[in-house]
Amino acid sequence: MQVTIILHSGGFLIEDGEPHIDVGYFETEGAFDIQVFEDGTQVQPPPNIKLAGDQIEVQHVEADGTTVKTGVNQSASFTQDILKKVDLYERLDCPDFKVGAYDCILRFHSGNFESSDVRPRVFSEHRVADDVLTGTSNITTRSIANEVRVDYDLAKDETLRLGRHGGTDVIWSSSPAEDGSPNVEVKILADESTNEGYYKRALDHKASHYYQPNSHPPPMNGNGFG
Repeated sequence: MQVTIILHSGGFLIEDGEPHIDVGYFETEGAFDIQVFEDGTQVQPPPNIKLAGDQIEVQHVEADGTTVKTGVNQSASFTQDILKKVDLYERLDCPDFKVGAYDCILRFHSGNFESSDVRPRVFSEHRVADDVLTGTSNITTRSIANEVRVDYDLAKDETLRLGRHGGTDVIWSSSPAEDGSPNVEVKILADESTNEGYYKRALDHKASHYYQPNSHPPPMNGNGFG
């Protein structure tokens, strides 16, 4: 069975040499922050799943209960297509990420990271002091990923789950994989309300201006200048 986590946005807190990837997340204004699909048909997730709070572990769990911690695979498409801070800022003005600003951190110990919905984007310039638009726009010079897909191939009786408190408090889990199990997609949502969080509050701005996307916030890589 294949299970895919689809990240509609996120701050990718990638540290060289670390086997996992942390993704900073801001919750939406809606009643829930995830949608679940089985073979393309939306199913009802557990009610009122909101992700704000403690770190959430994304766990590929083997049949004997062991969590796979083999490290993530950053595909060529992911490393090439994800938005980078230097796409928006000069190197001397590149802001650092403020990890404590996020509503929660999603930690991935495994999975294959791929780019999705790759296209150019338009960002509007705002003044840091008062958020007023300056009238200047920045169109990315290359196509960027507007979503990131994290794929897992589950063997018989394996599951994928999201859990708080080191993963022990499970807030969502796939059914154990069997022959003929449906392919599952779990969409981690973003909306217009999260733009300001991802592009202002979670960045330590060095310049007098910042850039905000004109619609839903695409993911951004937070590894140094990359």
